Amino acid sequence: MACTIVKQCPLCGGIAPRLAGIDKPIYYHCPHCDLIFLDDSFIITEEDERRRYLLHVNDRSSAGYVKMLQQFVDTAIKPFAAGIKTGLDFGCGPGPVLSELLAETGVAMDIYDPYFYNHREIKHKKYDLITATEVFEHLKNPRREIDFLTGLLNPGGLLAVTTLLHEQYDFKNWWYRSDSTHICFYSSRTCRWIAARFTLPIKYLDSQNTCVWQKLTPLP
Repeated sequence: MACTIVKQCPLCGGIAPRLAGIDKPIYYHCPHCDLIFLDDSFIITEEDERRRYLLHVNDRSSAGYVKMLQQFVDTAIKPFAAGIKTGLDFGCGPGPVLSELLAETGVAMDIYDPYFYNHREIKHKKYDLITATEVFEHLKNPRREIDFLTGLLNPGGLLAVTTLLHEQYDFKNWWYRSDSTHICFYSSRTCRWIAARFTLPIKYLDSQNTCVWQKLTPLP
């Protein structure tokens, strides 16, 4: 009998078996937190990753992109915006449109991206709001990054994220995984696991792509 191929989950640390039905690339599906993640041997280099991001047309000239971000602001941030004065757009990419939209509402925004805006001073600051739109699917070590972001939040602060949730799709034929920079795939169950593990109660969770967590202590 062939041995089952397993790997440690980069989010919860549990043992995840290889996902059946896909020969290459190799994925693992964690039964504990429901994360699906790519085998390390298929993760592209940072240089190739940066080159891939530069192909995105994510600026104010893209009406569809701006509309998507405005919908995110209206749905995931404005209903919970009381007390939000400072924000960080984490993984903003080369065109930080979301931070501009939020700044127009009066939020003092910082931006961070490891390739385009590597402002390391953010680690010494605190925020009422952290956004990460289409970022979590790129994280090589999501547990470490979520722990880092949680540490940057003020008590009562919000972590607002978009990433397509895998339970809505046939993973084998899902276009989302064809992007070579997408290495981690979450579900609503994963979002609830994050809430419990990091003491981040969920303020908002839809069935498609958006989750808003709140650091436990309320804002004054």
